Amino acid sequence: MRRPSFTIIALAAAFTLAALMLVRPFADPACTAVAGDSAISVAVANLPDDTAKFFCYRTAAGQRLRFILARDEHGKVRAVFDACSQCYRFHKGYTVANGYLICRLCGNRYKLGQLRRGIASCVPAPLDSTAHAGRVRIKIADLVKGRALF
Repeated sequence: MRRPSFTIIALAAAFTLAALMLVRPFADPACTAVAGDSAISVAVANLPDDTAKFFCYRTAAGQRLRFILARDEHGKVRAVFDACSQCYRFHKGYTVANGYLICRLCGNRYKLGQLRRGIASCVPAPLDSTAHAGRVRIKIADLVKGRALF
């Protein structure tokens, strides 16, 4: 029995790597699990400008609710659900790249400082929050209001 040549193995590895690189942007972003009784408090002092971070909260019933904290280029932190008010039915959510939140279904892009402006009927679903002393506080009741998005 003949062994595969080095060239064939190298080509197969290169093809696999290329396929993974193409699929990776479409994979679900990793989220940081958070918990709380009546509210969640998340430290955002180290969240750089023009970036976003994904979070997950699991309800008592076991449903996983995802949200995003994004700091715009001026340092303001905004909270939105990881769901679009139109595209949520497909459960794709968003990804973040180069200061933009990008809908993984329709491809609409939102500058992190303009998350409340929609394009057509696609707009990030807002999440009430308060920011104080490098922390963002979100009431569990406000998170649970968005459970239909997931």
